[in-house]
Amino acid sequence: MRVSWVIAAFFALANAALADGCETDARAAMLDVDHPVPMRQDVTTAMAGNEIRSAALSTPGRRGMALDADETPTSLWIGGRFYTTGDAGATWSLVSEQTSEQLAQQDTNRQEQADKATDVSCDYGVDLDGRTVNRLQLSYEMIPSGTPVTSTYWVDVDTGFPWQVVHDFGGAAPSTITQRNTPMPDLTITDP
Repeated sequence: MRVSWVIAAFFALANAALADGCETDARAAMLDVDHPVPMRQDVTTAMAGNEIRSAALSTPGRRGMALDADETPTSLWIGGRFYTTGDAGATWSLVSEQTSEQLAQQDTNRQEQADKATDVSCDYGVDLDGRTVNRLQLSYEMIPSGTPVTSTYWVDVDTGFPWQVVHDFGGAAPSTITQRNTPMPDLTITDP
């Protein structure tokens, strides 16, 4: 009788440790918005029966460029500055600029979303296109809109690179954004 109690206690502790590791891993993936490896993100947005394809290039330090389906640059962001172009990136116009306080608030909101996320699940060591990845999923509400989101991350087991990310948005206008990411270590983003 005592042996079975000890075995049950061991498995309960082991399951709790695994669950804690899963929650830590999933929340970390959610917060990894400034991944240290420059990347290309091929994006498909599905909404109301339509699909829109685009791409984004991103480097650490909140630098990125959006491309349309024809690979034409459409917008540029550097830190809290957002630019658009009407001539395929030959010239850029500043549209908006966020203060350091606004950027800090976004980081605070993202942390709160991660801290309050629910329905956390993990599948370790699964296959994604021949790569071994960890599939991490969690649900949360966007701050400040309150839009419900379920995000799923396919993260490389060895490098932590997010090969694929899917965000399923609920609410009044449900949509799904799928990002297929490719590392581009030599990528640089132009200055406006």
